[in-house]
Order: sequence, then structure tokens, then C-alpha cells
Amino acid sequence: MALTLPEGPLGRALALGLTVLVLAALWLWVGQPLVQAYADRSDELEQRSILASRMAEVAGSLPELQRELAARSAVVTPAANATLKGASDALAGAALQSVVESMTNSAGGHLSSTDALPAEQVGAYRRIALRFTVDARWPVLMRLVQMIERATPSMFVDDLQVRARPAAAKTQEPPLTVSFTVLAFRAATSDTEAAPAAQRPSPASGGRP
Repeated sequence: MALTLPEGPLGRALALGLTVLVLAALWLWVGQPLVQAYADRSDELEQRSILASRMAEVAGSLPELQRELAARSAVVTPAANATLKGASDALAGAALQSVVESMTNSAGGHLSSTDALPAEQVGAYRRIALRFTVDARWPVLMRLVQMIERATPSMFVDDLQVRARPAAAKTQEPPLTVSFTVLAFRAATSDTEAAPAAQRPSPASGGRP
């Protein structure tokens, strides 16, 4: 049996209603997801722009921080309370790691890895260097860097590298994976250790010229 559609005003009203329903369905199934995707993309681009601006500020300050670090590293007579405790590079490095780990937890970050770098001789002192990787948001990173640079014994941050990860929510600061080196000093515990490498006697020669 054929379906007869009404004519006249009732037919026009029915046709208009069907058109509205079709347009509403298209909006729900196609239009709204596209608009939401565009909004999400805009938010992501805005977050990246903000992060890029902040990273540019950090990058701009690095040369000055490195010059300051070089100037401080050249000082060979740090105060007694400005040096790490430990009779060897390994013990001093362990003490440095413990202090930085404690400060990271206090600041609200997560220490994901620690790598020991070769110690270097600076006058009568040994320069201890550790490379840390920390997961943190921007305010936490700034707080941690301030804590390290104000710490006792004296510590210095070098080679700071920051990589952003996708934010879990639009209103949050993007999480960061941060790598940096922390430098500190310990006093050499023997004349042989304090002497420059070129002046140390060769084990094969037994100290003879």
C-alpha cells in the first residue's frame, strides 16, 4: 500500500520538520566532531606557543648562566661548607645524588634517572658532575632550579634541556621531561689526587723520572 504524504500547509510543515531533523543529525554526527577537533587543535597550538615562548626565555638566559658557572668553577678556594663530603669521587657523587633527589621530591618532581659524569680536577678540588632527568611541570622546574642554586654545599646547574609532553587536560601546564647537569666540588684528599694528571708519577715507572 502506497504511502501518501499530506499536501498543503501540513505537507510543507512536515517537509520542513524532516529537513530540520536531517540537518540536526548531520550536525551531531559530522559538524560537532569537526568543531571540537578544531578547538582541541587550537588549544594544543596555543600551549605549544606558550611553551615555545618560555623555552626561548630559558635559552636566552643560558649563555649568561654558563658564563657565571665558568667564573665560579674557576675559583679554586671554595669555603669549607661549600664542598661535598666524601673521601672519594664516588662517595661525593652519592651524597650529591641524595641531596638532589631529596630536593626534587620536595619541589614536587619525579626523578627518573641519574648518570654520573667523569670528575675533573680544578686546582686542589675535584669537580663532581651528575646528569639528572626529571619529570615535572614548569613551576616545579623553576622551584627545583632555585633550590639547587641556593643549596649548601654549593651546586650549579648546567646544560639544561627541556622537552614537552602532551598535557592531560587543556587547563594544565604541559608536563616536561627535563635533563640537566648538577656540578659541585669536594676537596682532594691526597697530594697525588690533587696533582694535575700530567704531573702524577706513572705506575710503571714507580715515580722515577
